[in-house]
Amino acid sequence: MKLTKLCLEKFCVFQKAQFEFSPGINIFIGANATGKSHLLKLLYSILKANEKADKTTPTSPNNLETLLKQKLVSVFRPDPVRPEEAPREQTEGLGRLVYRMKGRTSGHVDLTTDEGSLSFRLTTPGRLADLQDALQKPESALFIPSRECLAMYDGFVAAYDKRELSFDETYYDLCLALSASPARGPWPSSLSQLNSDLENVLGGRVHFSGGRFYVYNDDGFIEAHMLSEGMRKIAALFRLLQSQSLTQNGVLFWDEPEANLNPKLVTVVSRILLKLATAGVQIFVATHDYLLSQELSLIAEYRDLQPEELRCDMRFFCLSRDTEAGISIEKGDTLPQLRHNPIVDEFAAHYDRERGLFARPHPASNAPLAGQAT
Repeated sequence: MKLTKLCLEKFCVFQKAQFEFSPGINIFIGANATGKSHLLKLLYSILKANEKADKTTPTSPNNLETLLKQKLVSVFRPDPVRPEEAPREQTEGLGRLVYRMKGRTSGHVDLTTDEGSLSFRLTTPGRLADLQDALQKPESALFIPSRECLAMYDGFVAAYDKRELSFDETYYDLCLALSASPARGPWPSSLSQLNSDLENVLGGRVHFSGGRFYVYNDDGFIEAHMLSEGMRKIAALFRLLQSQSLTQNGVLFWDEPEANLNPKLVTVVSRILLKLATAGVQIFVATHDYLLSQELSLIAEYRDLQPEELRCDMRFFCLSRDTEAGISIEKGDTLPQLRHNPIVDEFAAHYDRERGLFARPHPASNAPLAGQAT
C-alpha cells in the first residue's frame, strides 16, 4: 500500500494543506515549528491504528476508532482539554490537535492511498467524529524518532508499560521493533545487499542478549552504550533489517536522520534510503540537513545515471510560515524546483558573512608576535 494524498483542515499548525506523495521517497524541509514532525506522526498514527484494528467486529474494544484515538494521544501527547472529573472521552486531549483559534471548531483529516482511504474530524471538546474507513490492511509502518533507542532500550519498555516515562509512543514502538527476533528464511536480494552494506559500515553484526544490544566482530563484542550515537543509529537500522521490520511495501517515517551523524555517515544514510525505496518501502523524511537533502536531490536530478535497480521517484516539500495562510507548502521533484529553501538560504547567508569578515583586516594581524618589542 502506498500513501498518495493527504488533505488537512485545521489540524495542528495547518489551517489548510494538501500533500500529494511520491511512492518512493518524500523529503520535508522547513524551519522549526512548521509541522514536519506532526505530519509524519499523523500519518504513522493512522497506519499503526489501522494495522492493529479489528475490522471484522464493530463492537470489538480494538475497533479502529478506539485505536486511532489512543494512538493519536499516545504519539502527540496532548494535555487533557477538560478537568479530570469530565467524561473520559473528553479528557484525552484530542481537541489540542485542532488548529488554535477562538471559539469551538473542528479539524479534518483525509488520507488517500492506492488501496482505499480514511477520513475523520477532531473537535475542540476532544472527540473523534465522522470516521470514514475504506483502508485495506497495510504492510508494517515504522517510525524512527530523532533520538536513537538502541542504548536506551535496557529497561525502557518495562518503565514505559508502568507509565514511568513521558516519551511519546514512537520510541516505545521502535524499542519493540528492535527487540523482535531476526527473521528466518530467504531475504529479498535488495535487502540482503543492504544488510551487508550496513555490516561493513559497523564492522560487525548486531545481537540482542540479556535485554541489551551488542555489536559482534572478529575481535569480540562492544556494548551499544559504548558505540557513538551515530553508529548506534546505523546499528539500529541493521537490527530492523534483521527482524524485517523494514519490509518491502512497508512505510518508513524517519524524523531527522542526520541527528548526531558526521557527514560521512549522512551520505551512507542517503544511499540506505535509496536502496530501501527501490526495494519497495515508501519513505517519509523530515530533515534540516544540507548534505542529506542535497545528496537526495542530486540522486533525483541525475536519476538516469543511477543503475536501473536504484532508480526511484522522489518528492521534496518545503513548509514555511505564512501570516495569512498559516503554513504554506511548495513541492518539487528536486530541490532546485522549490522557490524557497531555508537550508540553502542560511548557508548562503553564512557565506556572505564569512566573505564580509575576510574583507576586513583581522584584529590579530596588527598584534605583535611573541617576543617582539612593542
